[in-house]
Amino acid sequence: MNDHNSNPSEPFSEHFEVIVVGGGHAGCEAALTALRLGRHTALFSLNLDRIAWQPCNPAVGGPAKSQLVHEVDALGGVIGRLADATAVQKRVLNASRGPAVWALRAQTDKRAYRREMLALLHASEGLALREAMVTDLIVAGDPADGDARVVGVRTFFGSSYRADAVVLTTGTFLGGRIWVGDRSMAAGRAGEQPAEGLTEALQRLGFRMERLKTGTPARVDRRTVALDRLEAQPSDAADRFFSFDPQTWHSGEQMDCHITRTTEATHRLIRENLHRTPIYGGFIDSRGPRYCPSIEDKIVRFADKDSHQIFLEPEGRDTPELYIQGFSTGLPESLQLELLRTLPGLEQCVMLRPAYAVDYDMLPATQLWPSLMTRRVRGLFTAGQLNGTTGYEEAAAQGLVAGLNAARHVVGDEPVHFAREGSYIGTMIDDLVTKDLQEPYRVLTSRSEYRLVLRGDNADRRLTPLGRDLGLIDDRRWQLFERKQEAIAAERRRLDTVRLRAGDPAAAAVEALTGAAVKGSILLADLLRRPGFHADDLVRLGLTPAALPREVREGAEIDVKYSGYLARQEEQIRRVQDQGQRPIPAGIVYTEITTLSREARERLERQRPGTLGLASRLPGVSPADVTALLLWLEQRERRLTALAPAAADR
Repeated sequence: MNDHNSNPSEPFSEHFEVIVVGGGHAGCEAALTALRLGRHTALFSLNLDRIAWQPCNPAVGGPAKSQLVHEVDALGGVIGRLADATAVQKRVLNASRGPAVWALRAQTDKRAYRREMLALLHASEGLALREAMVTDLIVAGDPADGDARVVGVRTFFGSSYRADAVVLTTGTFLGGRIWVGDRSMAAGRAGEQPAEGLTEALQRLGFRMERLKTGTPARVDRRTVALDRLEAQPSDAADRFFSFDPQTWHSGEQMDCHITRTTEATHRLIRENLHRTPIYGGFIDSRGPRYCPSIEDKIVRFADKDSHQIFLEPEGRDTPELYIQGFSTGLPESLQLELLRTLPGLEQCVMLRPAYAVDYDMLPATQLWPSLMTRRVRGLFTAGQLNGTTGYEEAAAQGLVAGLNAARHVVGDEPVHFAREGSYIGTMIDDLVTKDLQEPYRVLTSRSEYRLVLRGDNADRRLTPLGRDLGLIDDRRWQLFERKQEAIAAERRRLDTVRLRAGDPAAAAVEALTGAAVKGSILLADLLRRPGFHADDLVRLGLTPAALPREVREGAEIDVKYSGYLARQEEQIRRVQDQGQRPIPAGIVYTEITTLSREARERLERQRPGTLGLASRLPGVSPADVTALLLWLEQRERRLTALAPAAADR
């Protein structure tokens, strides 16, 4: 076997089973997951003092993102409990709507979060931390022949480290360049050098690389902002948590966020200077995130709106810095302070850090298997912004999956694929590896066809048994899980058997709350099915013990209130799973199936998957293509069935 970019006699400084390159949220989860599975693991970072840094908004959670955080925690990951430990404000978003879209969001203390993660890494026995720039991959075999495998990494200063699996989680650092107006410098983020060499190493191995863009707004000194003139947004969920482990729950001092709005002066200044921004000035053409646009994008795309809401969010308890959420911009630094001072309450503000855009190299994830291992090089995994995603939550979830499968690859175990219908993790990865993204990917509740089942509250019910089977959940966490599920089941049985009678004093209160009288008697479960009536009302009326934990009450309530919808969606999921096992006959000429997209026809003809499930996981084969293929197969079977009697007659 020929070696590609490898010297078999090359001296290695150290040998690890798993090497993780990059110390952001994806890298930390990957390293800790591999370590949890007993692998000798090393985490390489350009700057160990910036481990798990939150360079943009120091916040965790929100719509769909909170579900990801709950799922990572259910599998033994750490982002949820660190967010709980360092939160300075918590709110429940979409609380007035159904449980499928409830979302916990925490504003975190970014410096405390970094300290907590670094302390956790240092306390993790068997994990090696190394500060170095990895610039090259050592690969045995030739990707063009299909026999390439990673065997190690090289650093900028010439050291080589052997590894059985490598996970790249380089964030915005590959070819990173930050822009303020028409001025730019090479940087992964402000104040930090970019990573060199890895882009070229990946291209030599035959990987396609592209460019994406993101940005971050200015920070201002809260002491120079008239917060008393602005609408305060206090914490309303300090007693709610991302983690399912009560032993990690902590609620520290909470802080308010504040709301202001753009003005006519804001919009006029932006319109007059659009040509001075990197995108509208034509200095860069990288694709940016649609769901987190710059303020100039908002002014252009929503020209009919005369004002946009802006949030002032604290970056921590021991810093005066405010993050100006919704106000990222590519305008020159000389104009940014003037722009900030057009906002009510910020007329005298002092800008501590300017806003900037950053564009960087990414590896389109269609070049990966659902395990997040690359298709061209065995043992090489990628996760996070390198795969074209945006957000700490998306990065952490991918990091856990990549670390899990890297650890399994080392010992020859089959990779774990997360099903689209089983988790938001699976939905995200399925989207990444099958769709050619045109912008940074952000998880959204609308991306999942199964969002009523894939809630945050039941992430442990869905995923903790899997985590236990995989070795990610220890005995203590498993016992906590079992006790909670037993308590929910017991409460369900109680709700289905205990009745409230018309003569009970609580019956009048129920009628006042729901507008419907209790006639004869009613099961507590049927009470919960009444619109506007909740488990907390049962507690207030003395019909449920106040000592019953809220997560048990809410879990039972959701099961009861949405039982019909949940049953239908679970049946839909079973049908999808059954269809996934459906065999595809050999010899099909996919190029003749005109209901498939052109790309799907080419992919299927080339790969020739054996089942519908395998077909659905191919890059370029969309859910619509899978449906079209299923219909074609059913029509083919009907034709063959109709022809069979005629053939028998002959």
